[in-house]
Amino acid sequence: MAVKISSVRHHSPASRHFVKAGDKLISVNGHEIRDVLDYQFYLDDAPILVIEKPNGKRRTIHLKLGEGETGLEFETYLMDKQRSCANNCIFCFIDQMPPGLRETLYFKDDDDRLSFLFGNYITLTNLTQEEVDRIVEMHISPINVSVHTTNP
Repeated sequence: MAVKISSVRHHSPASRHFVKAGDKLISVNGHEIRDVLDYQFYLDDAPILVIEKPNGKRRTIHLKLGEGETGLEFETYLMDKQRSCANNCIFCFIDQMPPGLRETLYFKDDDDRLSFLFGNYITLTNLTQEEVDRIVEMHISPINVSVHTTNP
């Protein structure tokens, strides 16, 4: 999956290689980038990025990061959509919230990436086998697991 670049910080390694907003990040060090975890996991001090220009032409660039970052910024932090819970637990705290609160409070988050990155709790019941395999492969820990769930 290609990830659209929303902006490139001035004087960054990516800007020195003429990466622009609207380009797409295809891979880092030979690994396809699906989301923020892939991006952070496969990035190293001298990453090789494959960038796709809006005209479809691909370029391979070699960055030297030193102490800085690539300079790439993406449309959303996760680089794709946040995953929601498909369970319908009778005791779900989100379903028990009063109406009229901020809309984002009603989102039933069940995203393993947010659990790792920000400490959110997940049920594990909505993970695919591919996602479980990735957690094991990347040694993603800690993941906060809610034990108060029922099967969907």
